[in-house]
Amino acid sequence: MNLLPDIKKILYCTGIGPNSAYIYRHAMALAEKFDAAITVLHVMETLTPDQEALIDGYIGPHSIHEVVEHEEENAASRIKKHLQTFCKKLDDDSSCSYRVEKILVVEASSPADEIVRQAPETGADVIVMGAHRRSFLIDALLGSTSEKVIRKSSVPVLVIQVPEGEQELTSSGI
Repeated sequence: MNLLPDIKKILYCTGIGPNSAYIYRHAMALAEKFDAAITVLHVMETLTPDQEALIDGYIGPHSIHEVVEHEEENAASRIKKHLQTFCKKLDDDSSCSYRVEKILVVEASSPADEIVRQAPETGADVIVMGAHRRSFLIDALLGSTSEKVIRKSSVPVLVIQVPEGEQELTSSGI
């Protein structure tokens, strides 16, 4: 009887920020260790109706939908580009790039709820995400996305805290 978990699919959640590559290295290490596939998920938070109406007033009705669609495409291409850069730094382009099974860029009103929803949909055995530091007051009042995912997910969650001063040398993010 094997007591170790069988991790074959990893859901890596990214905000495409400067610390993303540091967090992604942990997802890649798990994938290498368990011979697992990675799904990269970026959730774009939707606008409230009031925010959408305000923007429509400036750029015209329905233009916001074109902007959001363009941003989704832009996010997916930035993730692909950052993955290529990351894999080149490893000097193992082929091994690194085949681990990523798919890249999802979705819109949702609650990033935490969308991550929790995507985990079983992608068949994830584990969720890997970062803990982003904000103000203590905001976290105390609202809770962080990672805290919400931990509370709601039926899938194990690995939260990576980026140590102080450990930011990536470039501003690229996966």
